[in-house]
Formats: sequence, C-alpha cells, structure tokens
Amino acid sequence: MPSDNWLHTIPADFYDQLAHCLSLHGMACAELLSRPQDAPLLQLMALTGLNTLRVAELNTIASHDQLLQTLQAQPRALYDLLLLGRLTLDTTLAAPVLGYVQQQMAIDTAQMQALKSYCLELSGAFLALLEEQLPAAETLGMHRLHVEEAFSHYVAAHPAPAATIRFTEPQLQMMRLALLLVHSLPEAGEHPFLQAVAELPALRPAALEPIIERLSTLEPAQDFALTMPELVQLYQAMQVCGMVFVSEVLEKVGLGSIFPSVSPEEAAASPAAPEPSGRQAVGEIVSGFTRWVQYTFPQEPALQQARQQVLALADAL
Repeated sequence: MPSDNWLHTIPADFYDQLAHCLSLHGMACAELLSRPQDAPLLQLMALTGLNTLRVAELNTIASHDQLLQTLQAQPRALYDLLLLGRLTLDTTLAAPVLGYVQQQMAIDTAQMQALKSYCLELSGAFLALLEEQLPAAETLGMHRLHVEEAFSHYVAAHPAPAATIRFTEPQLQMMRLALLLVHSLPEAGEHPFLQAVAELPALRPAALEPIIERLSTLEPAQDFALTMPELVQLYQAMQVCGMVFVSEVLEKVGLGSIFPSVSPEEAAASPAAPEPSGRQAVGEIVSGFTRWVQYTFPQEPALQQARQQVLALADAL
C-alpha cells in the first residue's frame, strides 16, 4: 500500500525543477476558478474541493520543504491543482495567464509556447507519480476522468472567442442602437418584415438581452470578445438595422422623424462636401461591420446560414 516513504526519495532539487510548472499551473487554475461561478464551474469545484482561497494558499509553495509538507498534508489538493491547471492551459481560457507570463518574462511567443510545453510535460509526469504513490491511488484514475469530463462540459458551455473587437464611439453607439432597435421590433406592429424578424431565434428579445447588457457597460476602444454565436447575433442585428433604415419600416417604428431622409434636390442644394445624413452614417457603419465579418469569416457555416436568413427577410419588405 502506498505510504509517505516515497517522499524521502524525492531529490533535493525537485522543487527547483518544478517551480515554473507549479507557478504556471497554479495561475491557470486560479484564472479558471475566478470566473463566474455557474453550474459547470461549481461542479468542478465540488469534485476537486478547490476554490480561489485554497488555490492561493497552494500557490505560496516556494521551497522544497514547503512542497514536501504540502505533499504530506494535502496531496489531493495539489494533485487537483495540477490537473485543473493542466486542463486549463490546453484551452484559450489560459490566454490571460500566458500573456501575463510572457510579458513578465520578456519572452517571445515561441519561447512562451516552449515553456508551456515543458511545464505540461512535467505536470504529466508528476501526476502519474502521484497516481502511483498517493493513498487510495487506485481511485485517482476514476477521479481524474470525472474531473476531465466536468471540465469538458465547462469548456462546451463557454466557447472560445471568435473575435476581439475594439469599437470607436460612433460604432459602439450604432451597435447599441441596432440591438435595441431589433429588441423592440416585435412590439412595433404587424408588418410582415417585423413578423419575419421575430422568427429568427438569435434576434428574439430574450436572446438579445445578454449582449445588450454587455455592450451597455463597454467603453470605446475597450477589448470586446465575441463568441461565434454572439458575432452571428450582432451581424444579423446590424443587417436588420440597415434594412429598417432603408425601408418604410423606419417610419413604422417611429424613427422616421429622428433620421429624416435627404431628397436628391436637398442633396444637390447642399455644399460640395455636406455632412452625411443620419441614415447615411448608419448605412456606412452597418455595411463596414458586415463586410468585415464576411471577409474575416468567409467559410463559417453559422455566418453563411445567418446571411441567408437575412437575405430572406428582404422578401418581407
């Protein structure tokens, strides 16, 4: 039966070899557990017994003696920290940690990748050692499978960002306007176009509210990470907004007087370089954003489907 005797066989320089690995895995684990505590994350915390406070305590290990003391007093906690850290490092969830470490160490991307690979190799070997030596080691394999399964559920519930965008002030205002406009369309009347928009799942009021909330607190030029479903949603909302602004629906929703159209005669009588009308400004921002999306993700099936759905809306105008 495994006992603590194996600890005496650990070489005196073991901590020195493991220091970067422990630090990187500990930071990754802390990053994971500091995220909003939804059901998948709570399941991981319940399985491992880890939380941000316990991880912070484990992250204070700074010597060979402290490592041995931890392995003797709370080996399962250290095992789970390494396991969760390892799982996190293999996903985009670790991007903030890797970026921070790369900046602090003043190394390039290739060097950071090499360091990460080295640390993952060490943690893999250390986990295997713990699985051989810890009491009740025969149950650790099943425990690991349960943790890995729960982690996969967490990752599935939190898709990686498809894009990170920085909006200018006018663009940000336009995004908010587009989403609020589409959110209000179901209550705007019985027009066939409004009814057709209401049939799109991504543009129903309840589906729009989370991204409306996120945009409400966003500052101009601040990084705004979008998953592919969110990007599709914003793309469709902008397209619908653009269609509203070039059709009679704008009057239907009560915005015609706020964004009056400019007749050809009025445009001809204007100075050589007139300010664009509100409708023109909206059109330029809408077309600029949608062109960028289509250019950046030309083969994305979800966007291709979204585009077809938007094109079908034109039949209802």
